Amino acid sequence: MNTAFKLFVLLGILIIGLVGCENNKSTLPVNNTEMQVWADTIIYDVLISNPDSLLEWESAKVKNVRHKKLVDDLFEMIYTGKKKAYHYYTNKPLSVADIKELEADAKFGRDKVGKLQFTETWLFDKNAQEIKKQIHNILLAYEIYGESNTLRGYKAAFYLKDLVASNFKWVISRFS
Repeated sequence: MNTAFKLFVLLGILIIGLVGCENNKSTLPVNNTEMQVWADTIIYDVLISNPDSLLEWESAKVKNVRHKKLVDDLFEMIYTGKKKAYHYYTNKPLSVADIKELEADAKFGRDKVGKLQFTETWLFDKNAQEIKKQIHNILLAYEIYGESNTLRGYKAAFYLKDLVASNFKWVISRFS
């Protein structure tokens, strides 16, 4: 067999393998040869409120976060059926009754949701000099306090998935 034919067969097998893969998390277009995967996937926490007003830098980072609106909107997605909540450890869907039970727990409060954890894919379009990202899921975590009313940490409440933001991008003016 000639080299061109072997290359054609290999390319065909590769394409069939990629298209047939059900576990392909990234749904962002990667038809541009200059599109590079920077992270598939990346998981990171984002502080959305500061429980300690003495930490000025933390307060400055969240000063423009509309905390109540953000958290209420995420809960509204669940209560209206537009999004499904999932258990953090089991990945099983949670019912609206499960979410209401969480909200009835004295340790929980929407005002205590202090962190979001994002799972995303990041792509870099070298031609356009743009970073494009897709949000796979957002986990809500709420503050847990100890006996002396000091913050012990954050507890995972649940996560929402399929929050696609494929058109969201940061434009990079110059990349050296």
